[in-house]
This record gives sequence, structure tokens and C-alpha cells, in this order.
Amino acid sequence: MNFLVSKNPVLINLYWNILLENGESLLLSDLSDLLWRAKTSDKGLVLIDTEADGFAGMQNISDLKRINQNLKVLVMAADLTTEDELSALAAGASGSCKSSLLPDKIRQIFTTVQDGGVWISSAGLPHLLQRLKRLEELTKKNSQKNETGQQQEKISCLTPREREIVELVANGDCNKIIASKLNIADRTVKAHLSVIFQKLKVNDRLQLALLANKTFNREKHLSL
Repeated sequence: MNFLVSKNPVLINLYWNILLENGESLLLSDLSDLLWRAKTSDKGLVLIDTEADGFAGMQNISDLKRINQNLKVLVMAADLTTEDELSALAAGASGSCKSSLLPDKIRQIFTTVQDGGVWISSAGLPHLLQRLKRLEELTKKNSQKNETGQQQEKISCLTPREREIVELVANGDCNKIIASKLNIADRTVKAHLSVIFQKLKVNDRLQLALLANKTFNREKHLSL
């Protein structure tokens, strides 16, 4: 079931017949009626006029998507700013439409959205891409931060002696040199390394050295 929520004659005249081309549709004037019907509705296309009765902002889009994730939502308005478009997308809408579009453009938008795509104006696209880039960078930064935190947590579980050995391995020292520097037997160094490999979940000296250097460099940076 598709829905058009509006009492604006211009928008209704522009969108209603094209919406009917996409299957059974219902014209509503109040958003509260849509929210009620969405609870039992199957998947469909929903067009919401921002001037419709009961529409209080983009939060209503989030409310609708929580009720029925299968509905594809398009926000309609006579005039939409770039911020309006981005806010609608952030709330869960699949795009926005203006009252000045030609029928073929509307059909293109409907097809794009029904196929799982997102529609945004050419003016809004650069801003969307910029925000997506910032989000990607933030996600990557947080991922690296979490990874570093996990590495530091692993290192912190080592005993003082094990940490000494790890630091020497990170410096490139072999077992014999480590034993000499710590005044312990070679076999003791090997025994410590076996335990260290298990604690840090590494397979060899190279992985241990890489992990240690990455973690120790991070600790030094934080202490500056």
C-alpha cells in the first residue's frame, strides 16, 4: 500500500496519479492517520507533505520508520533547503521532492527509491558526500582507537618481567641477548615468550614486535 499525506491541491495533483501507477494507494490529510495505518501496512511508498496536518518535523519520519521499516519515505515540500534534505535522510527518509518537478523526474525518483536507492537534489549531493566522508573518517578513527585500547589492555595484563622481555623483543634483541641483559637463562626467556604469545594472541616474534612498538609508541605519545 502506498500513501500520499497532503491537503495541498498542487502537490496532490502533481503526485497522486503517478503514485497510483505504482499500485494501490491511499490519500490522507493527517500524519496521525498514516502512523496508525502503518502498523498493519505492507511495504510501500509514502509521500509526506511537510505542511500536512500533524507533521511536527523530521522526527515524525523516525517515528514512522520505527513502526514500519518496510515503508519507503519521501518528503515533499514547495521549497526544501539542503539542510531539510539532509535532516530527512538522517531521520530515515529515502529522499525529498519539490513541487516543481516534471512527471518523468518524479517517476525516476520513485523507481530509484523503490529499488533501494536514495534521492537527493544536485545541490544537496555534495553536502551529503561531505558528511558521509566525515562519518567514514570518524568511524575509522574510533575503530583505530578501540583497536589501540584493546592492544594496551593486552599489554597491561603482562607481568613486569614479561613486559621487559616484550620491550627487548621490540628492540630487535634475540633470546641470548635478552637473557644476558636480564641475567636469566635462555630457556627462561623461551618460557616467558610462550606465555606472552598466548596472552597477547600472537604467533611469532615479528607479530609481537609490531604489536609492542605500536602500543608503546601510543603510550609515549599520550605521555607527552
